[in-house]
Amino acid sequence: MICAGKYYIVDSGYTNTSKFLAPYQNIRYRIARFSSANSREDASMEENFNHIYACLRNVVLRMFGILKQRFRILSTMRPFSLETQRDIILACFVLHIFIARYSKVDPIFTAPETEEVESDANDVALTQLHEDAQDYSRVGDRHKGDRMRQHIARAIWEHKRH
Repeated sequence: MICAGKYYIVDSGYTNTSKFLAPYQNIRYRIARFSSANSREDASMEENFNHIYACLRNVVLRMFGILKQRFRILSTMRPFSLETQRDIILACFVLHIFIARYSKVDPIFTAPETEEVESDANDVALTQLHEDAQDYSRVGDRHKGDRMRQHIARAIWEHKRH
């Protein structure tokens, strides 16, 4: 495991902290650049991190898109506490997996996929975690988060080089 602990994958609208892992600011990359192995080698450590980060974020966004199609409560959720929101989302995931496993034909999985979203330094926040982000915005915690992100980026960089 690269880093101990848990953190939220957030977009660039958030401050990078030990609990909120954000992409590198002002480090742009183009998805086409990562379509071949040769062009990936020219990318910087930060570009590689942002690319993998964006791929992970796209999977999360796609999954929430699927869940919102199936469970309307996720599109119209009232402002419950963070714990209640977490429990509702977890229940939706469990029910979704159950339906997917035992349903012979599931229209959610036969719908066409959406296109991949390219990461941009001007992304807006897509979650309701902004209030919690305020609790972790102290300077020391930002430095800790930056060191954690740098550690992860270096591990990705070294893995790609070998």
